[in-house]
Amino acid sequence: MAGISAQRIRDIIHKINPEISVPVIRIMPNTPCAIGAGASALSYDGDVSEEDIAYAKRFAECVGKCEVVPTRCYNAAAVVGGCTPGWAFMFIEALADGGVAAGLGRNESLRLAAQSVMGAAKMVLESGEHPGALKDKVCSPGGTTIEGLRVLENRGFRSAVIDAVVGATEKADRMGNKKD
Repeated sequence: MAGISAQRIRDIIHKINPEISVPVIRIMPNTPCAIGAGASALSYDGDVSEEDIAYAKRFAECVGKCEVVPTRCYNAAAVVGGCTPGWAFMFIEALADGGVAAGLGRNESLRLAAQSVMGAAKMVLESGEHPGALKDKVCSPGGTTIEGLRVLENRGFRSAVIDAVVGATEKADRMGNKKD
């Protein structure tokens, strides 16, 4: 549902039956929902009952977590939730490729990379600490982690990720402005 506005959904329904006026709840799941570890964005537009919102949220939570967001933020939430798995897969693959380049076996490298990303995400969710504070705790003075972070920062890692989110959100906005 990224890039499809609630108004566009209402317009499509109106074309089918002009006498129907319905509230719209949009949910954008992500691929980890397939294994019960998803993250979905939910927004609603129009006159939607609290009961309907709660039902939709419970429905989305059958396959993971669900964030209710204002309609104006829906595309950004859909991008952060929906696109992140693809970007994370790329990051995990790059970590594994780096391990192989440094002499580690492919399978071991991939398992270590995937488990480390999963563990880091779990620490963010369960510790309540800011990711920057957790990152700082991993960095020993003059150590390998801070050296790797230095390289990532010099190569524009943070900016590239931010630009990817903003660019994908802008794409979703443009998709929502298209007419049939």
